[in-house]
Amino acid sequence: MNKKATEIIKHLLDEDFDYDKTIADIDELRIRYRQQQDEDNANNAWAIITIVGIHRDFRKVFSMLKNRQYYDAWCLLEQIEISIGNLLRNIKGVENTVKYISVIVRQLQSLYPYKMFMSTEIVIKERTCSICGKKRIIRQHCGHFPGRVYLGEFCSDIINKWELKGVSLVYNPEHKYAVAFLGNGKEGQKDHYNYLLLDGLMELWKDPYAAWHYTIKHIHKSPKEFPGLHDSDNCPCGSGKKYSDCCKNDPEGIKHVVYEFRPGLVGV
Repeated sequence: MNKKATEIIKHLLDEDFDYDKTIADIDELRIRYRQQQDEDNANNAWAIITIVGIHRDFRKVFSMLKNRQYYDAWCLLEQIEISIGNLLRNIKGVENTVKYISVIVRQLQSLYPYKMFMSTEIVIKERTCSICGKKRIIRQHCGHFPGRVYLGEFCSDIINKWELKGVSLVYNPEHKYAVAFLGNGKEGQKDHYNYLLLDGLMELWKDPYAAWHYTIKHIHKSPKEFPGLHDSDNCPCGSGKKYSDCCKNDPEGIKHVVYEFRPGLVGV
């Protein structure tokens, strides 16, 4: 990182930092370096743009969570995760610029209730390189590899022709945004998920750069704390089993998980 990049990164956390203007200014430099075939500086400019974009989007996630826009925040968290991976894969020595965000992204994702996702099965029939526009052919490689940066430009596949073969329900999706929601054609999508953990976090998390972590405690509650609970009801522990087949047979009571949010990061 050059002196200009270091200066920009130093002010990333300032309240009045103009992320969009900074990205626009650095992008002009990136284009100029590309025209001059200056790969080192062009890639350096790409890295600055990516870092600034990650911090900008992280602040957006914080605002979305404050406004209970949980699914929108989830999708943006995935984009941040992808951007961090692309950055670290291509540029050395920038880990500290996104380390905090990387940890918080994983912690936030772990608090979401999403467990089931839609996965599309497609056959790609034609793809081209985003750098040179040539078709991707096994026996005739253009020399550009997806996921790499060339002269300040990120290389990816452009899918021109494809065929949908099917859709499956999965637990570990390639695309995390493909959350399975309830609903039908008339009523539209219905968000049936419980965001209680995120609600609890946002009552305590007042600044996006105020570090936090959580611990999990496993306790038992007396059945008396659940008046009206019948054998045929779903067990309050969340196992998905009937109460009669689950915690009713546990002499210690009904299993319960408690999340405790605390300041500071763990393992960083």
